[in-house]
Amino acid sequence: MKHLLLAFGWAAWGGLHSLLISPSWMRLVSGLFPRLCPFYRLAYNGLAVLTLVPLLLFKHSLAGEALFAWSGALALPRFALLGAALWLFWAGAREYDLSVVGGLAQLRSSCSFAGSPYASELRTSGILGRVRHPWYGGALLVLWTNSGHFDAANLITSLTLSLYVLVGAWLEERKLVHVHGETYRAYQRATPMFFPWPWRKDGVR
Repeated sequence: MKHLLLAFGWAAWGGLHSLLISPSWMRLVSGLFPRLCPFYRLAYNGLAVLTLVPLLLFKHSLAGEALFAWSGALALPRFALLGAALWLFWAGAREYDLSVVGGLAQLRSSCSFAGSPYASELRTSGILGRVRHPWYGGALLVLWTNSGHFDAANLITSLTLSLYVLVGAWLEERKLVHVHGETYRAYQRATPMFFPWPWRKDGVR
């Protein structure tokens, strides 16, 4: 029962944060509270962290017998995948405007609820020329390699949050196609979604 509650908690966490960043919700809030815009992204990020903590503590309380372990010969591929995740996060951070993603840029200037740090312009420089969503790819790798072993609670967490990442990426792809049209569809055809093709240096010129 507790493990089902944990799965529901992670699903609710993902659903809440997808809702709060969705275009329909943003339109509603912008109509009701237009002056909140400079603070919205910062509050969104803060809420994500605050609601994450109790779920992590609950998961930790359910620690049990390991079902799978990254031990022995599997330790090396685990650390290689973790290294790949760190590289994806680092490379993505070089291309994204972190002040916008973090919500600080909005405090210093006017902003629009319709705006998005990813949708304002189609960037294909750096890692974005090789993979469309490096942070999502890095998150998927971390979800399955951050722990040296998987008990039931870890497995439920990784499965549920992986589904959240996949759904979130699909929703973001829809927004980007809506904003950029055929230009983004060509980008989709030329560039993988989460992980770079090792035999190609660039996806889009």
